[in-house]
Amino acid sequence: MVSYAQKERRLNDWDRLEVPKEAAMAKIPHRIFEIYESRAEAARALTPKLGRTATESSAPDSWVFKHLTVSRSAGVTHVQFTEAKDFGEETVAGLREDFAQLADTLGIDSKVLVDFTGVVLFSAAFIDALVVFSKRLRTRGSRIALCCLAPAVREFFFVPDDRKRSGAPS
Repeated sequence: MVSYAQKERRLNDWDRLEVPKEAAMAKIPHRIFEIYESRAEAARALTPKLGRTATESSAPDSWVFKHLTVSRSAGVTHVQFTEAKDFGEETVAGLREDFAQLADTLGIDSKVLVDFTGVVLFSAAFIDALVVFSKRLRTRGSRIALCCLAPAVREFFFVPDDRKRSGAPS
């Protein structure tokens, strides 16, 4: 179990992350997801303020799934892909199962940060799996944010009309 002092230390660690003021909260507009340039921005946006905190049914410091590595810090659940290159059909099916299991494990008002570091290619089926995961979380009052998307990967999240509105490359 994490002590109050450890939680406080973790919160202070987020405060020490150096993000230039002009880059702070550089959220990329999207209809479904909160998308941030960096992990620090996303974590800062998701870090619970002095109010509600997530109620986890089982909240270890980390979980390991077949296709995901999940850890917790300062009230934010950090999700990384274990095979972060490209996602074929078999991997997407496994990710759906991992996302479903993680959604069932997380409690009400969870804050989930999905880190795309190293991801270079995926299909529409992957985005569908991520949307289903997001909906499952939102039904429990939880938030999900995406970060560290390479520019080419970020384009997959925008249909042509969205690209024009958000200024994303077309």
